[in-house]
Amino acid sequence: MTQSDKAALLEMGFSAAKVDKALRLTKGSGLQPAMDWLFAHADEPDDAPDPEPAAGASSTGGAAAAAAGGGEVEGDEISHDQVTAQSLQCDDCGKLFRDGAAAERHAMRTQHVNFSESTASIKPLTAEEKAAKLKELQARLATRREEKRLAEIQEAKDREKVRRKTGQEATAIKDRFEEAEMKKALDAKRREKEEDRLAKERVRAQLEADKRERARLAEQKKLAAQGGQAAAAPTAAPAATSSAAPAASAAPAAAPVVAGSYTEARLQIRSPKGNLTHTFGADEPLQAVYDFLAAQIGPNTLKLSQTFPRKVLDGADRSKSLRELNLVPSAALMAQ
Repeated sequence: MTQSDKAALLEMGFSAAKVDKALRLTKGSGLQPAMDWLFAHADEPDDAPDPEPAAGASSTGGAAAAAAGGGEVEGDEISHDQVTAQSLQCDDCGKLFRDGAAAERHAMRTQHVNFSESTASIKPLTAEEKAAKLKELQARLATRREEKRLAEIQEAKDREKVRRKTGQEATAIKDRFEEAEMKKALDAKRREKEEDRLAKERVRAQLEADKRERARLAEQKKLAAQGGQAAAAPTAAPAATSSAAPAASAAPAAAPVVAGSYTEARLQIRSPKGNLTHTFGADEPLQAVYDFLAAQIGPNTLKLSQTFPRKVLDGADRSKSLRELNLVPSAALMAQ
């Protein structure tokens, strides 16, 4: 190793600590091995630990110390078959390489796989060769840095694409969710309006039915009152003329037609569970209506009552027929 080798490596832009490490680990073999090592370990930090020393390092160091002391060491002379390898040779193309790292790079580049040790030594590089090697290494390092920079730029672009795509998908999911929620709210509002409309129609229909029922009951009472007055007329005036007698006898006969000519009673019952309508026999007792109500809504303690005039139908009324209770031909009851 010469100071010019170290200076050349420093001029390439390598740090002094890494240059010293490269020259130390290549055992001062020259500029080319040091450059090869620096290129192979370009990504390592300057303070990376050195590789483990070889197993025979201590014995070799001892022999070197003995030689430095001036004494001979056993085995100083070697025979022809003990000559050590000075380089590596590619058997596929015949090229020589200074070390295993250079041979490995050649194998990766050319796909050659046959290598052997060679005793041929590679002559040191001339100044022109060193300069050419320096330019080649600088160009390779620049190319590698540019490739790394472009890869980082592409990686950043890919990350940005993924981020945007993820954001768009999240926005789309949120929009679909809000749209579905809005649709649900609108559907619920429409159902509520429809239910309100139907409820109002039911109330109006019930009011109309109650109005007609009240008018019917009033008409029945009016007819019954007129029939009673006609039946009392012969008693109040026994000296009536013979022409009035047929009219007086016809009037009592007309009253039973109103209440006694019907065989069925159609009852509309308003209960807590809704309106119930059923047709009973005119002579069935009120208890049959209570039994019908229990069959429809289950056991209960509800009492039946008339709306007009207001009257609770219970107790002794249960044994009376619907005709006797004036619920024929139809009537409206409330179960409360």
